[in-house]
Amino acid sequence: MSADHERYDDRGGPGDQDGVETDALFAVLYDESLSAGQLADPAFMAEHRAATADLALLRAHLTGIGDALAGPDPRPAPRPRPAERRRRRAHPGVRALGLAGALAAAFAGAVFGIGWLLAANGGSGAMSNGASADKAAGAASSPGRGGEEHDGGPGYLACARLVVEGTVTGVRQLAGSGEERVTLRVTRAYKPAKTAAEVEFLFGAGTDARVRTGARLLVGIPDGRQVPDRYAVGEAEIAPERTWIVRDLPESRTTTCQDG
Repeated sequence: MSADHERYDDRGGPGDQDGVETDALFAVLYDESLSAGQLADPAFMAEHRAATADLALLRAHLTGIGDALAGPDPRPAPRPRPAERRRRRAHPGVRALGLAGALAAAFAGAVFGIGWLLAANGGSGAMSNGASADKAAGAASSPGRGGEEHDGGPGYLACARLVVEGTVTGVRQLAGSGEERVTLRVTRAYKPAKTAAEVEFLFGAGTDARVRTGARLLVGIPDGRQVPDRYAVGEAEIAPERTWIVRDLPESRTTTCQDG
């Protein structure tokens, strides 16, 4: 029985299976209708409301830029000139360049604001890199601390046994181990292209407070291990990871793993 999630075939593109979960951010950007399952998902709806509010704020910024572009050329108040010498009049082109420069600065500020809002929609704006080795039952990955950092690419995918993203459905503390067992409902499977509807793996207790029930999570797990050495939480972190994974997945199938 095939799992009900989006998979990536040999061309690196999404398969044609039903029931694919639409990300909240893209649902807002493309004004997509929400399914009954999405409407009943509190975590999804929270992300959808946040994305809607962010988009409204961006529209307000862009409206202000449009008004500035459409407005009249601002003219400075006349200043008295000394009687003993004449000042050259500014060429109209100089004034036009000055206005263009001001508008360019305003537009750059709006673009910066867009980046900030997209980052705020999903948590911090960078991929979290965790520990790359298991200890005994599997030490948890620790973002940016005590582990080997990976740049991604075909080489990373060639060495990974599991690369998936989805929604966290459970986080259970393992007694006496200092670890948590995370259950993830898979919505996109990259490697392998077909997986179970839910997968489980280990995290160190307290590794990342954002990894909780309802969170959107992408993980990469090396071959022979149970602990992710790479993970991203929230759409802002996941989106850039998804981009390079889809791009490099076909090449990874002909790449030899050089780990170790």
